[in-house]
Amino acid sequence: MQDLYGLGMDFLNQAFDDSFTNIKVFFLFYLVALAVFWFRKNKELKSWFVYPALFALITVFNPYLMVPIADKIGLAPRIRRIYWLLPVNLVLAFALVWLTYRLTRHWQRALFAAAFTALIALVGESQLSYMVPAQNIYKVSQETIEIAAMIEEDAKGNGTKSCLYADVSLLELRQYDASILNTIRRKDMTKLIVNPADPASVQQVLDEKNSRRTLSMVLYYGVQVKPSIFKKYAKKYQIQYVIPNKDKGLGEYLERMGYQALGETEHFVVYKAT
Repeated sequence: MQDLYGLGMDFLNQAFDDSFTNIKVFFLFYLVALAVFWFRKNKELKSWFVYPALFALITVFNPYLMVPIADKIGLAPRIRRIYWLLPVNLVLAFALVWLTYRLTRHWQRALFAAAFTALIALVGESQLSYMVPAQNIYKVSQETIEIAAMIEEDAKGNGTKSCLYADVSLLELRQYDASILNTIRRKDMTKLIVNPADPASVQQVLDEKNSRRTLSMVLYYGVQVKPSIFKKYAKKYQIQYVIPNKDKGLGEYLERMGYQALGETEHFVVYKAT
């Protein structure tokens, strides 16, 4: 149980650092605002702000519950922004307006608002250094752009290009260049489960005689099926370019079947059918 608690606290601490690095003082202000609302004799303030925070504290921010549940439903790597569940900005904005209007004189309100604005500027993090023109207007990785350029240069603009790749990150290729088609579909990449070290597991896929699943197994797991099988399915889909991840060790396998390397990036090699 102690280990579970420790894992939960480590996760919460890391998530907190990710969310509030350099602006921890705002989270402190948020806690102070909740404390003020708690001690006020106002049911609406408690219902809107305090009770939801307490509910979150005993559920999603409970180290004993969060880690096992998140792991069970497969969301452990995807909830790093867990502190976004807390309406910190909303509560601080409301608290500022609420406190301002509790002052009776206009000059007091103006002075308080100016002081709070100055405080925000002093303790906040300037975003000006991050406001630079985007260099990649397509918002795709540079590696994707490089691969698309290799294929386009070789194809010389001759219509659609039939490709074969099984890395999820390369799904950006179609987003970047609609003429680049992939034989393997997203579901083929994500739903195929094979143990490449188990001959029975590999044979089970081959026995299904499902061409896309077989090609997915080759590219995704690096399983080198008989060249005759690969060539048969490659011909079926008229595959022009194969883009394996370097880690799969398919270089010599493809070259023995006559594929020619056009170029490579940090993680991939682009092969052309000859």
